[in-house]
Amino acid sequence: MINSFHEMEGCSLQNEWSLNNMPVVFLENKWIKIGILMGRGSDIFEFTHKKENINLLLKLDKPIYNPREYISQRRDTLNQFEDYYYGGWQEILPNSQPLNYRGASLGQHGEVWLNSWQYSILKNTKEEVSVKCWYRPLRIPLYVEKILTIKFDEPTLFVEEVLTNEASTTVSYMWGHHIAFGLPFLTHGAIVSTNAKSFEAEPAMPAKRRFKSGETYDWPMVMDVNNQQTNAQIVPKAGDFPYSELAYLSDFEENAFYTLSDADKKITFRLDWERENFPYIWFWQERYGILDAPWWGKAYSIALEPWTNKWSANPEKDIEMGLWPSLEPQESRKTSLKATILLNDKY
Repeated sequence: MINSFHEMEGCSLQNEWSLNNMPVVFLENKWIKIGILMGRGSDIFEFTHKKENINLLLKLDKPIYNPREYISQRRDTLNQFEDYYYGGWQEILPNSQPLNYRGASLGQHGEVWLNSWQYSILKNTKEEVSVKCWYRPLRIPLYVEKILTIKFDEPTLFVEEVLTNEASTTVSYMWGHHIAFGLPFLTHGAIVSTNAKSFEAEPAMPAKRRFKSGETYDWPMVMDVNNQQTNAQIVPKAGDFPYSELAYLSDFEENAFYTLSDADKKITFRLDWERENFPYIWFWQERYGILDAPWWGKAYSIALEPWTNKWSANPEKDIEMGLWPSLEPQESRKTSLKATILLNDKY
């Protein structure tokens, strides 16, 4: 595989690779290399800026386990996602909090991240490479298709998705993209920019947190736990005070976007998406704040995740109240996202 920024021209697609016996597809051009773990959830485990030789996505200090070969002591726990979580970018369907949905017992963050997806190569030329992957969950009659594409002249990953209800009854769902970033990208801290207007801290977080909950603020100036106004755009460097936080960004303009930059604004990750399908961004920060399971004081992550809904401790009630989106029988919903890496605000 060609990894040199200076040597490569055009695009490349490689599908001869595996990771712990899980099939992997790499999409690559002059600027970026994208690693897709088809054998486990179609995770994007690598989003590397080649010139700087840095993978922007979170990678915890644990292997990327194959759930079919590395089996947790108990399979009936509600937090299987955290057992196997290593970082990266996961597709989350059809729920977040564990619940019993109409007789289907669903664990944390749903079904689709754990199992192997099928895939096929759509295009493999110097000008463009594209791969389609798809999956049907075991317990919920939803069918998700995803096309991932990069082109020769842009440091951008294009994602197109279709979610279809294959049941003969209406099905509610919760959908998210769990995109987490880590070290060394954000060692010196980070800067978040977005066209969201509102910020709200999730009340159900541990005491060692940064922001005051119970109110909705005008982004980016919010109140911290000491009742001091603070700029939520600024994420302190890794060595500063520890905390664990979840907040929500919402009320986006029509063309929703965010950028996440290192403290010096040298490297920037930008995500563009359709606010109609994902009206919330979960702004998760785990900065060595949780000293017990599952992080044990070792996790430093900044995540900005498009979601259909906010987190809820009572998802069954939310569904009854009609707060979850739903699909009628055989109805499909399309969406698209675009992820770009910029260097000093340029390609």
